[in-house]
Amino acid sequence: MIESRKDDHIRIASERDVEEGNNLFNEVNLIHVALPEIDFDNVDPSITIFNKRLSFPFIIGAMTGGTETAEKINAALAKCAEEFGIGMYVGSQRIAIVKPETARSFRVVAENAPTALKIANLGAPQVSRLGEKVLSDWVSQAIDMINADALAIHLNPAQEVFQPEGEPWFRGVLDKLRFIKKIANRPLIVKEVGNGISMEVAKLLATKVSPDAIDVAGTGGTSFIRIESIRAGTTDEANVYSGWGIPTALSICEVRSVYNGVVIASGGIRSGLDGAKAIAIGANAFSMSRPLLLAALKGYDETRKFIGKLLREFKIAMFLTGSRNVDELSKAPVVFGPTIISWLSQRNIPCKHIRRFA
Repeated sequence: MIESRKDDHIRIASERDVEEGNNLFNEVNLIHVALPEIDFDNVDPSITIFNKRLSFPFIIGAMTGGTETAEKINAALAKCAEEFGIGMYVGSQRIAIVKPETARSFRVVAENAPTALKIANLGAPQVSRLGEKVLSDWVSQAIDMINADALAIHLNPAQEVFQPEGEPWFRGVLDKLRFIKKIANRPLIVKEVGNGISMEVAKLLATKVSPDAIDVAGTGGTSFIRIESIRAGTTDEANVYSGWGIPTALSICEVRSVYNGVVIASGGIRSGLDGAKAIAIGANAFSMSRPLLLAALKGYDETRKFIGKLLREFKIAMFLTGSRNVDELSKAPVVFGPTIISWLSQRNIPCKHIRRFA
């Protein structure tokens, strides 16, 4: 049953060691400014994205939906999104469309976060098999279910090929993305789920679809290869592909080199400092999932505490780089480590930031 799969994901992600790879933010070094010429209280971390003002450039990552446990998690996350004025993805909504009795687990997001930025979510393999009429209905249902301000389509080939009941169906996805972009009447986000997006895929999306945002979701955080292999009992196979994908810091540079829209950084981001580094190398906002899942399982208070800590960490990074606002942070000097420099050189990536490191 699809409900048991959703609860499996929650259980395994919260109880097992499922983080793999290195996002390479350890090789992204912000330059300390000993004389910032600003007061900490005057640091402004707010941004506007998709016509929504966020208190800082953070979006709660896509996680779950469709079960009683998921409903409690989503309610706690949504309440915090509203309180802090940040964004929130929901998990894949396919379950609520094919089993309407589970939609309540998503509707709590709209109820608890009426003004926050809310992002609906459907899977590329599923939309690839739908005719235009049914797809239009799915898109409308997903958006209406949470009163969404934007729609994400997630690309997850690695997850699907390792999932016991996986659907590794990606032929025709570009055509469906173009159709969704035309009919959604909402900003379209194309995102990965933990294996990264390359320069080549970003260029293909930019030229063939023109999404409003790309969420890189690189390696270094939760591995769905690992989660699905645990479910399937095929961990030996997963060991062969341990760390498969593009590290998050590199994926940001790859995507930004060919794409001028909104870039969202996710994949192993674990602090406000990581988020600040992501902004400095080309992202517009950042996201994380597993740490918030762990917090939300403990309830609203723990979730609120975690997000407050994240905001303070982000503001400290801005202050210590002399950044009055997020635009200044995006221009802050950075020094890359040898792995990043070698990768970008071999890939001949004309990342705009390279000029600052030469």
